[in-house]
Amino acid sequence: MRTRNSLASFLLASLVGILAIACSTNTPTKISVDKDIWVAVYSTTDNGGIIDTVSPCLLEEIVHISEILRYPADDGITMPFTFSDSAKYAELTDNSLGKRIAISVNGHVVSTPVVKMEIGNGACSVVLDETQTKALFPNINLEKLKSIK
Repeated sequence: MRTRNSLASFLLASLVGILAIACSTNTPTKISVDKDIWVAVYSTTDNGGIIDTVSPCLLEEIVHISEILRYPADDGITMPFTFSDSAKYAELTDNSLGKRIAISVNGHVVSTPVVKMEIGNGACSVVLDETQTKALFPNINLEKLKSIK
């Protein structure tokens, strides 16, 4: 009986260790920034695989970015932000369920996600590629961030 308990304890400890390592590999590096960015959300049309924005925009706002995130498993930089008009964003996402929207940052479309649920708290995020990140945050050392595992 003692051998079974020891074996079970060993297996459980090993499993916990493996899970801890697996979870820790996706812990983001947080980079503090201080920038106001113009964000707009548009309806879209699909013209044979080409996604076009439909004017007028559904929501536009200057949002404050205080931190960006670098996940080890991702190539891009995640930029989370919150719309101050959360009621309007909730209505927009509710009315767009199952539809593709376009998210524009400083006049450039950076993401075209399909809305899967109403988002009532105003939270949003986009993943920026290297060129977009350098344009928005020129003081960030991307090479140093890439080396962080």
